[in-house]
Amino acid sequence: MGKLTEHRVSKEVFLRRHLLFPGLMFATLATVFEYLQLDIPIAKFWFELEGGVTQWSLRHTWVLDNVIHVGGRNFVILISAIVLVSMIVSFWKSSLKPFRKSLVLLFLSVLSTVLLVRLGKDLSHVSCPWDLSLFGGSHEYLPIFAISPSHGELGVCFPGGHSSGGFAWVALYYFAYQHCPKLRWKGLMFGLVLGGVFSLSQQLRGAHFFSHGIWSLGIAWLVSTSFYYLFYVRNWQSSTTESTPRQGELA
Repeated sequence: MGKLTEHRVSKEVFLRRHLLFPGLMFATLATVFEYLQLDIPIAKFWFELEGGVTQWSLRHTWVLDNVIHVGGRNFVILISAIVLVSMIVSFWKSSLKPFRKSLVLLFLSVLSTVLLVRLGKDLSHVSCPWDLSLFGGSHEYLPIFAISPSHGELGVCFPGGHSSGGFAWVALYYFAYQHCPKLRWKGLMFGLVLGGVFSLSQQLRGAHFFSHGIWSLGIAWLVSTSFYYLFYVRNWQSSTTESTPRQGELA
């Protein structure tokens, strides 16, 4: 890559653009979905479109289950391994040294996003659509912020685990932001498209509601933004011009 482009924004401007505004958008969208209970009509639409009566017809289809679910998970593991290997190799390969810090940021962002979502699922009372009596299952529907009943099993189905493996790659936005800002939107789109495909496929299988993907995306963006702040932004000046480190320099 060529000479790094300078970021002419202050710490406050960065936080406003990358944390405050996206945070408000996420909070608004999540609140609307929860207040209006939009997950149920969306899930019913998919269920009826598939011709479902007592089960989700597409749950075990080869494309959704084997290709997008299993294959998608393996793809995420593969690109995560590539990032990890690149990070390790950067300690003795000089051409990768300028990217070492950002590779660490990228790997930690992806790993932390997936683990946080996994933890959230383990503690969640929310059931998957395919487990609900509305769609042929046996569980009653409970909203995200409903009080968990003292009896019965936890639903362990919120946020979206599979989609988090895709949305976690919105962290590529910050990798590009640091080294080639013109490509940052392509990095963001990679994570959005990958996570969106994973989320939609899980909805069609009856594995998750629409809002579960929204929450996974929100967590992914918060995690990657937090790591970028800790790695880079906190060292910027508060109200003056700030630039990224030059190639070969570790900030």
